[in-house]
Parts: sequence; C-alpha cells; structure tokens
Amino acid sequence: MIFLTQWKWPTLITVALALSVNGTAFAMNQDKETAPVRTETDKNGTLKIDSTTQIRSGLKTIKLKPYRYRPELTAYGNVIALQPLLDLRNRYLAALSGHESAKSRLTLAQQSIDRTRLLHRGGAVSGRSLQEQQSQWQSEQAITQGSRLQIETVRNEAVLNWGQVIAELFLDANTDTLRPYLSGQKNLLHISLPPNNKPVGTLDEIQVSRYGDRNRTEPARFISSAPQTDPLTQGESYFFETENGNIRTGMRIAAFIPLRENAEVGVLIPVSSVIRHLGQAFVYVKTTPEHFQRLTITEFIDTDAGYFVTDGLHPSQELVISGAQMLLSEEFKSQIPDEDDDDDDD
Repeated sequence: MIFLTQWKWPTLITVALALSVNGTAFAMNQDKETAPVRTETDKNGTLKIDSTTQIRSGLKTIKLKPYRYRPELTAYGNVIALQPLLDLRNRYLAALSGHESAKSRLTLAQQSIDRTRLLHRGGAVSGRSLQEQQSQWQSEQAITQGSRLQIETVRNEAVLNWGQVIAELFLDANTDTLRPYLSGQKNLLHISLPPNNKPVGTLDEIQVSRYGDRNRTEPARFISSAPQTDPLTQGESYFFETENGNIRTGMRIAAFIPLRENAEVGVLIPVSSVIRHLGQAFVYVKTTPEHFQRLTITEFIDTDAGYFVTDGLHPSQELVISGAQMLLSEEFKSQIPDEDDDDDDD
C-alpha cells in the first residue's frame, strides 16, 4: 500500500495501459500458435497450404528424374563343384585313348591277314594260319567297336547330366579351355527359377551376388539350359559362368534375371511418398509454392530402391516425400463444412 502511494496517478495509468496492451498481444500470439491449420481445396482437388505451415509440418519434396528399369526375377543357385565333370573328362579321355589303341591293333591285324592271304594263295602258309589271322582280326575289330561304344557312353552321360554345351566344354581334349575353371578364374553356376515361372527368353547376361544384395552384384554370362533341375525348387534351370575370385565352390548364389529384353522408362519414387486409403494408393505433387494435388497411382513395381512408376507421374514433377499423410488429412478436413457456415445458413 505504501508502495502504490509512491506512484503518481498518471504513472499508474500508463503502466496499466502497457500491461493491457502486452496482455492482448500475448493472447493474440497464443491464439496464433494454437490455431488449427486452415486449408482449402478448389474444384480441381488442389490443396492450398501456406509456406509457413509447410515448414512447421516438416513437409519435404523432391524433383522427379527419368529412371530406366528392367523388371527382374530373383532366383537362387550354387557354384558347381567341378570334380564330377573332371571325372567324366578323365573317363572320356581314357576311352578315347583306348579306342585309338584298339584301332592301331585292328590296323595291324588287317595288314597281317592281308599278307597271310597272299601267302596262302602262293601255298606258302596253311589254311589254318589264315584262319588264325582272321580270328585275331575279328577279335581286334570287336575290341575297337567296344571302345567306340564306351566313348559314346561317356559322352551321352555327360550330355544327359550337363547338356551339350557343358559336355563339349569339359570333354574337349584341349586343356586351354578348362584352365580358367581349374585355376578358379572362372566359376560355373547352376541357377534355378522359382516354381511356376516360365522359361526366360533372353539370358545373355544376368547379375549375381553371393550376399543376396542387389547393390553388390557382378555379371554372369549365360552358357546353356540345364537338363536337370534343382530337386527343391522344381523350376527351370540354367548354367552361367562368372569371373570372380571371391566366389567359391558350394556357395549359395542369388541371381537377378531380367524378364524383358529392353528397359522401361519412368520415375522412381520413395516408399514414404505413397499413402494408402480405402484400398487405393496416392501421392501428392507440388504444383505451385502453396498448392498440392493428389494423384492416384494404379500401377507400380516394388523394387529395392523404391516404387517404379510408368503412368501418372513424369520427370520434373515435384513429389512430396514427407508429410503426404498430413496433406491427406488436411484435404479431408477442408472438405467438411464448418459449423459457423451452417449457422450462417440458418
């Protein structure tokens, strides 16, 4: 009370007015901070949100760029152990050697019987000697035919189990063709498609990874179709070769197989940009600094890098990648009539 009496009335009135003005300003600021976001949607479905609200809500966009995508199928296989093929090769080369020896003996037997016939005609040798030479020739001929059959047996076994291309590769007498495989410079892969997948037409080259990671792949060259499939997958199987010192025999390999010969052109959008509502997928694009439009995405391909879209979006559009759910909520809220508007109508 003593304190108040020390102030003169003009001073008290000034202080009171100042407090009143500051209080009113504080209340207005509080109302501004707590006031709901006001948005509006025009007849074209474009949502308007001011720049300040965009920043406050954490809304972010990116500019779409052209993207080439080649649809792929993920399959699995393994690095083949070469020992069974080398065993076949050794048996085949042994059969070839045996056949060459048999042919040489048959040639000598043929020459002997020819000489014996001449001598027999001149009376120099008996008919018994001629019969013995004929018997020897027939024996050598049978051995030669058997060795030829053995060659065909090994070859047929190789083709049956490995196919014509692999069989010819490993049965070739030229060791230069096998040296990269034996040294580990090249590896032979057996890749099987998942069940119920149709054979792939174009397989000149695929990408493979020992880690199953699409971003850590290397090329593998197509060799041939495999005559036998994986008993577990029961899918179409193929042989490939790759050059990688980090791949070892027996390793499990993931393969990324293109399903089309040519790549498609579209845009790649982040998963975060897509929102779903009532069974549909939507995205928002920024058409002006304060306007956003919702677009329906009907077809897209789920890839490791995001969604690949060929229809509905195009390069240079500004796509909302953060805050799309907020935009959808604000759009629906803006479509609900205010109670004040109803009162005005009454």
